[in-house]
Amino acid sequence: MSKPKKPKDFIQLPQYRGGNKAMKEFLDSNLKYPEKALENKIEGTVELEYFVNGNGKITKVNVLKGIGFGCDEEARRLVKSLVYEKAYNKGITTSTRKTIKIHFRLPKKKGLNLNYQLVKSKPKQSTPPKKGETYQITINIGKK
Repeated sequence: MSKPKKPKDFIQLPQYRGGNKAMKEFLDSNLKYPEKALENKIEGTVELEYFVNGNGKITKVNVLKGIGFGCDEEARRLVKSLVYEKAYNKGITTSTRKTIKIHFRLPKKKGLNLNYQLVKSKPKQSTPPKKGETYQITINIGKK
């Protein structure tokens, strides 16, 4: 009896080094929210298409749907920095088209900054001190 043949993919597609989970971690850790977008409170999703050559290099990046305010440029910068594994296709170099969505979400607001200062009160003139000491408390509340 002969062994059954395993089906082979006609074209081997390039894969990101470490898989999709590693790519998501890379994008999350390297995303720099543009100042213009922060000032204007812009958030949304930038959709891009890019081409990966047979050596795993990104050759061309196009924005399909953008949100502006510097987010499109940041998404392009991130995608250009991706590195894929080489894809061997029977000795022929091929370029693979891929799409990706990069999400821009405003950072969550941090809590209020509470500063306080305890200052020992000075006794008024020469009156005898009462039980315990008195303190003056100053509280400044402001955003971080």
